[in-house]
Formats: sequence, structure tokens, C-alpha cells
Amino acid sequence: MQRLRGILIVMLIGAAACRSRTADLGMSDSAFVQVMSELKVVADASGITEPVRAQRRDAVLRKRSTSAARLEQLSATLSEHPQHARLLWSAIEVKAVTLSQPAK
Repeated sequence: MQRLRGILIVMLIGAAACRSRTADLGMSDSAFVQVMSELKVVADASGITEPVRAQRRDAVLRKRSTSAARLEQLSATLSEHPQHARLLWSAIEVKAVTLSQPAK
């Protein structure tokens, strides 16, 4: 029993340590990367007017069932976890490049 209690304590400490390194976004990292990369493609698109850009941005948010306010909250949460934020931003950059490539 004493050994089991010790193991549980170590597991709880380990779980707490893991939580402190990553942000709990309330959505999967892959979902966050997907929506942010789609929004980055819209933001980086050249040759479109601001009203068209706004329509495309709104369409992405609707398609992904989120809002700009929610993404701002998630970004604020990520600011407390810079290593996690860097990893996600790298993934967003790579995904945005992939999405902006013409279909083959």
C-alpha cells in the first residue's frame, strides 16, 4: 500500500509537470494548427480586397466552428507556454505553405 501511494504521488507530480509545459487549449493542437494555418493563408493572400479577405476569414471560422474571440483567448493561453506556442507556430507555418500550394 505504501509503495502504491508513492507511485501515485510520483505520477501526479509527473502529470502536473507535463501540464505546465503545454497549454490546455480546449481543442486539439491539430485543430488549432488547421484553423490558424487556413487563416494565415487568407491573411497572406495577395490580390484580394479587404472585403473578400474578411469573407474568407469568416468562412474559415464558420467551417471550423470557432470565433476570432476564441482564437484570441487561445493565443493568450499560449503566451504563458512559449515552448508550446513555438511548436504550434512552426506547425502552422508548415501547414500554411502546404495549403497554399496548388493542387496537383
